[in-house]
Amino acid sequence: MSSAEVPALAVESPQELKSVSVVIPSFRGSDRLVRLVSALAGSKYPSLEIIVVVDEPSEEVASALSRIKGVRVVFNARRAGKVSALNTALRLSRGEVVVFLDDDVEVRDPLFIEKIVDGIKGFDIADIKKVVVGGGLLGKMVYIEYVATNFASKLMARFAGRTVAINGAAFAATRRALEEVGFFKPIISEDFDLAVRSFLKGHRFTYIDTTEVYNYAPESWRKWYKQRKRWAVGLADWLQRYYRVGFRALARMPHVLLPGLLISLPSLVSTLLPFLLYNHTFAKTLYLALLSLSSVTAQFIPLAAILSINLQIVYIIPLLAVLLAFSSWHFIASRYVGMKSYLYLYPLYFLVYQPLWFTILLAGFIRVLVMGNRSIEDWVV
Repeated sequence: MSSAEVPALAVESPQELKSVSVVIPSFRGSDRLVRLVSALAGSKYPSLEIIVVVDEPSEEVASALSRIKGVRVVFNARRAGKVSALNTALRLSRGEVVVFLDDDVEVRDPLFIEKIVDGIKGFDIADIKKVVVGGGLLGKMVYIEYVATNFASKLMARFAGRTVAINGAAFAATRRALEEVGFFKPIISEDFDLAVRSFLKGHRFTYIDTTEVYNYAPESWRKWYKQRKRWAVGLADWLQRYYRVGFRALARMPHVLLPGLLISLPSLVSTLLPFLLYNHTFAKTLYLALLSLSSVTAQFIPLAAILSINLQIVYIIPLLAVLLAFSSWHFIASRYVGMKSYLYLYPLYFLVYQPLWFTILLAGFIRVLVMGNRSIEDWVV
């Protein structure tokens, strides 16, 4: 094959073509939402519907969306929340395959829909490859993180064919599978919840990397923290509901869940390792106290994270061993999923970014599992 030739997708007959619904929930909307809908509306796929549900839309976004032909838009005057928007769109949709997209992702592939339909053949639910865009150090840190999550999804698809978690920014499912699980439930981590119920139904899972969506990293560390706080509380709530299912899944497919978890959250090892080693009892006790306070007020999170980093550095030899193992593994993973490695940033990612995120995560777990507080500012379930 010459370098100019591109392999073509298998073309189905009109009778075999799957009808597709693209569902996009949004709060207020943005220019990114308008660009996303415009790009999808330009698709040549013959049996496609696009349904957008926007809570409290701005006048500019409402006007722009109304001008895009072939798109069904529902505007809600009040904020009903993401789960409500998803279920509203699902009830309106008719596609045999449903593609779920967040309102801030970007689709650049003109054959995006065709490749999703081709990729989900023979499966019930599918994660879609995500590539992070956005400049600056924060963007690169999140990019490295998404290499790990893509790797975990690909690993589960290839060696287990099942999943208990999915990234809701972009995924697809058959209508039959969605009807079997009863659509979305009112929970913070609605994507993880849907994946667990899909797992319990025995649904077949795949990872689509013949196309991708582009995710924008948070524009500031403040927005990143706000996002991660919601994720932490949502994950804790999800774990409390489904920990028995989690243990059952771990027993059934440890060969994919353990590697996926450890590469996505290496601080599980680097942060907990000092607590298994001797001495520095006062520092460890202080860290636990700061962690508990962090679950109440965010001002203590940086202090807890810094103390966690100091504890890790004290045990420098085992820490360096873990860093070397993680860096080698992450580099291989980046090649496996066809993404950049940013190898020179691994020490910063491992020694600073991950401990900070892990501290937020642990604070969220204490907030939910110990204090029973699931409230999240500026989020409607």
